[in-house]
Amino acid sequence: MKYLNILSGSWIAQKARAKYFGRCKLNVPDAPVDSRDWITSRIWRAREVDLKEFSRRDLTPRVKNQGSIGSCVGHSGRVVYGSTEEFKDKEPSAMWIYKKGQLYDPWPGEDYSGTTIRGACKGLVKEGCCEEKYWPDLRKEGAPMSPEAPENALKYKINGYYVIPKGDTDRIKSALLKEPLWTSIKVRRHFFQTDSTGVVDSDKFLSSEVVGGHAVSMIGWKEIDGKLYWEFQNSWGRWFGNKGYFFMEDSLYRDAIINAVGPYYLDVKSEEKKPDPKPDPKPEKKKFNKKYLIIAAGVAIAIWAVLEIL
Repeated sequence: MKYLNILSGSWIAQKARAKYFGRCKLNVPDAPVDSRDWITSRIWRAREVDLKEFSRRDLTPRVKNQGSIGSCVGHSGRVVYGSTEEFKDKEPSAMWIYKKGQLYDPWPGEDYSGTTIRGACKGLVKEGCCEEKYWPDLRKEGAPMSPEAPENALKYKINGYYVIPKGDTDRIKSALLKEPLWTSIKVRRHFFQTDSTGVVDSDKFLSSEVVGGHAVSMIGWKEIDGKLYWEFQNSWGRWFGNKGYFFMEDSLYRDAIINAVGPYYLDVKSEEKKPDPKPDPKPEKKKFNKKYLIIAAGVAIAIWAVLEIL
């Protein structure tokens, strides 16, 4: 293992990673920010989280490879929505999330590559999301959709989506304890060289050129040398970074995040507060029937009369 780590950090390995991952499409664009998304206080009250480290790796759908199409929004959305109770033992369709994002993002038509997280969120609210088997990911823009997909998708609508401000660390951590978050970053060329530790070198990252926008799922955090690093699941296969995951320093994430806002949280139906169960009804008191009282009185008088005669 020691020699594998040395090899993975070699100049040759870095060049190989840069060439291979440099072919991935990075086409998540900047999009207008909508102030209506900034209502996180309606979800929960942030609490201070003392955990130094937390990861949802064992709780999220497995790492996949989006291939050569710009479906990172779909794949990261698959991880986020696929981690909820709605898709227990099932998986949401990355293609559905991606293509519906194109339908609801700010740009006309759908004959292009890439989309926005906000567009995909609107699609989840309005049309839901079908299961993977109804629109499988074939790494092709024109992958066929089953005719049953729209009907299946209606079962999986979400209530809404909200932005958590990037500086609200406790609220982000509180959310991650419940489910992954959905976010996008401006990728710089050094990102392609992320080694097997998965830790992105902040200085080298910032000193390299911007090459595009990319959507990922935020799944946890840990401290490295006293600094907070967020953990993300990527969609470039298990050969990227640390088995498909990477870590980015909090200050670097705040700088790299697209639109300088914050990660998205999905408000799903399985998290709706269920009403308290109704208490068991109290047994009704039997109503006193006067008819039986009259009959009993008559019988008593008759018995008394008979006894008097005797």
